[in-house]
Formats: sequence, C-alpha cells, structure tokens
Amino acid sequence: MHRPELPGRAAERVARVGAAHEGVDHTRQPTADHDAGKWVRVASQKRVLIIDDNDRHLDILAAILGSVGYEVETCGSGAEALRRLSMRVYDVAVLDLVMPEIGGVTVAREMRHGGPNTLTPVVVCTANVAMAARQLVNVAGIHAVIGKPINTADLILAVARAPMLSGERSAPQMRI
Repeated sequence: MHRPELPGRAAERVARVGAAHEGVDHTRQPTADHDAGKWVRVASQKRVLIIDDNDRHLDILAAILGSVGYEVETCGSGAEALRRLSMRVYDVAVLDLVMPEIGGVTVAREMRHGGPNTLTPVVVCTANVAMAARQLVNVAGIHAVIGKPINTADLILAVARAPMLSGERSAPQMRI
C-alpha cells in the first residue's frame, strides 16, 4: 500500500496542489517545525462517527480527526453505533471490526439495510488487515481498511478521500 509523504518531504508537492485552490499563499513552504495537525489542516464539515470498544482508541482517533477540523462523535459498542446510525446522518463511519456483542462487520452490514446511513462510506480500523479483507469481501460501502497501530496520515487521508454523498454539504478543501 502506498504511504503518503510526510510533511517535511512533500513541501513542493503540496505547494503545487495548493496552487489550484483560491486564496492560498503559493510562496509559503511548510517547514519541519510546523505541527503536522496545523500543516495538514483540512477544512471540512464532515460528520464522523467513530466506533470502537476501546476507550483509548476512541480518544486517539477523535483527537486526530478533530485536530484537522472534523465534527467527531464517538461510541463504544456496536449496539450504540446502530442506535446512533438510525437517528443521525454521518458523512463517514470509522469502525473497529472486533468488538463484543455486535462486531464491526455486523454494524457495516446493518448500515446498508436501511436508515439514514445506507450510503455512508466506512473506514475500517483493525489490528488484522488480512482478516478484515476476508470478512469484508461482500460488504458494500467499505472505503478503506487501515491497520492498527493507526498511521495518522493514513487515517486523515482515508476520511478526507471518502466520497461526500450528501448534496447539502460542500466538499472538503485543504488549506495550506
């Protein structure tokens, strides 16, 4: 799998990408001392639901995605996730596969059976990517599978690249 370049190594590439956006300072180059969260600031209105039974993982994922501008909600079980997914529209669901009672595969499948999130893209975070690939082969809507421990750039890019399905919200833009 291709890994994105780190901020210190991708300054010229980002400047070229940023040049396509209006209002971007084309001459400013990120420096090594910039905080990655500020450098990769994603202006977004995406609502993200993070589902994981491990409180520490929930905190880490929420901090990462919140630091780049996402509206983040967390829940600690598959049952709670299904309740929330039936009541509110989310733009992306970040889902752990291995959870007690109702696992991530069941949550992903149930999302497709009706309700407001039938088309919501899912980013799966799991310690066993090979197992996830086998379990998710027939599950619709899986946008990305990310291994644990989480690579911050992989997570941010997976959520940023998830398709926007709601017509009332604007697509995310990158600010440099």
